[in-house]
Amino acid sequence: MNRLLKNVQTLATAASSFALTVTLASTLAGRPLAAEAQPPTPAPERVYFNETGHTVEDPFVAYFVTNGGIERFGYPITDQFVDSTTNLTVQYYQKARLEYHPANPPAYQVQLGLLGDELGKRQPPLAVRDIPSATDPNCAYFDATGHAVCFQFRRYFETTGGIDLYGYPISAQTIEGNRIVQYFQRARLEWHPERPEGQRVQTAALGTIYFDWARLDPSRLRPTVTNAQARAVTALRMNASVDDPFAPSGGTQRVYIQVTDQLGQPAANIAVQMIVHAPDGDQAYTLPTTDARGATTLLFLAGRYPAGTTVNIELIASGGGLTATTRASYLIWYY
Repeated sequence: MNRLLKNVQTLATAASSFALTVTLASTLAGRPLAAEAQPPTPAPERVYFNETGHTVEDPFVAYFVTNGGIERFGYPITDQFVDSTTNLTVQYYQKARLEYHPANPPAYQVQLGLLGDELGKRQPPLAVRDIPSATDPNCAYFDATGHAVCFQFRRYFETTGGIDLYGYPISAQTIEGNRIVQYFQRARLEWHPERPEGQRVQTAALGTIYFDWARLDPSRLRPTVTNAQARAVTALRMNASVDDPFAPSGGTQRVYIQVTDQLGQPAANIAVQMIVHAPDGDQAYTLPTTDARGATTLLFLAGRYPAGTTVNIELIASGGGLTATTRASYLIWYY
């Protein structure tokens, strides 16, 4: 009997080895030869963001591009400048602050600011009874700060950058504005149950929060223009108003239009069409193109309608392949 079992085990082992060999052989046969290793794509020298009107450049651009870019840091909300308190070159982003420490070894010259700590969000360490077990699969505890990161926050923390990008946890999970949040040295994680699976943990706009809290110079938030490409218009926005919300029957009305680009800057030479949806039919008008202030206006007949009649106006701005629409209205009334 023992000899029979030994023979069966030997055959099973041989069969397994053969199956593994066949599997590996077929896998390798269908796999193309590895291409020669290519050098990494160098980071651009500078990246301008129309969305905020600011530029990421040396010494921050390589770190920004290789560590998550917009998804991790958000858009830049300032250009880089020298902080008068620390004498460090810094740049604020929606979710972070990058700092340049030239005295450090090259790999550590760009650092993330400790905004969580600077906002005063550090809490006392967990009580001994609240420290999760070292074998708890849901939590990771850090002696350095005496706090743990657990459940979905832990998964996000460990898979998107860990200590290098977020720092150590400095608070327990808490409620702020009806939302579960947790502070780290360099970030704040938020729980958004209304979002789809995989998007429910989000990083807060801690850079913007800190910039406002510290009352830093608001002029640094203004868009900057450095070249013609930077001023490329990517979106139009339009506002409209009428001279008199209560126009007399048979009288006149004036409409005022303001068109801006994605940075809120005036958009000149933009064509504007107006459609007046009147009770007796639509009436179309072409306004003068916008001037250097992005403005245009038109005087037109208000219409001879009974008092209490609402007249709706539809406006369409177009230029450079872009469009924007808005609406306005007025009421026919006794004069």
